[in-house]
Amino acid sequence: SLVPTVAAVRGMALGGACEFIMHCDRAVAALESYIGLVEAGVGLLPAGGGCKELALRAAQEAARGSVGGQLDLFPFLRTYFQQAALATVSKSALDARDLGYLRAADVVIFNPYELLWVAKAQVRALSESAYRPLLPVSGIAVAGRTGIATLEMMLVNMRDGGFISAHDFEVGLRIARVLCGGEVESGSLVDEKWLLDLERREFMALLKNPRTQERIAHTLKTGKPLRN
Repeated sequence: SLVPTVAAVRGMALGGACEFIMHCDRAVAALESYIGLVEAGVGLLPAGGGCKELALRAAQEAARGSVGGQLDLFPFLRTYFQQAALATVSKSALDARDLGYLRAADVVIFNPYELLWVAKAQVRALSESAYRPLLPVSGIAVAGRTGIATLEMMLVNMRDGGFISAHDFEVGLRIARVLCGGEVESGSLVDEKWLLDLERREFMALLKNPRTQERIAHTLKTGKPLRN
């Protein structure tokens, strides 16, 4: 969009709402905001660009922390993977910043009654500073099949230890494939479209899975997750 977008956040912002925030130019969040990607709870993965954003942010954070040009993606990737696979929700807006759902430039306010005023001020500031939308990102470093294998071993240990179900394993493995950029060599560079295509493909595969359908139906009926 040629118009700057600012998300004004208060209360729960889960799933698609979290993805909406992550794609805005700026977010203004009340302190008591609870943000997270919770799709795994109903047997799905974030498919509104959420997985793509986590992979992108992991690559950007790894690049900032690289030493002598050596890029170690995995520590950042593992953290984001665990958040998505375990449907982690922030305990506050400050916690959401620590989890990576909010960026350093996003604003946290303590008085929720000031939320819209501050958000509108952010829109004006962006608009009056010769705003231009970001170009689609290319050259995103991914962990590839090596990263997938490592995350799969984590999932195997959790499944065999009784911490997750068989279907949790399936969901987690598909999330891992997207975050790692698919079956490519470790360190390969991909673009946003590549990650979005992967995300959509794995989402549709889960949507066709009878166990995911059982989870969705159970959650709609009871408001509670089903561990099948």
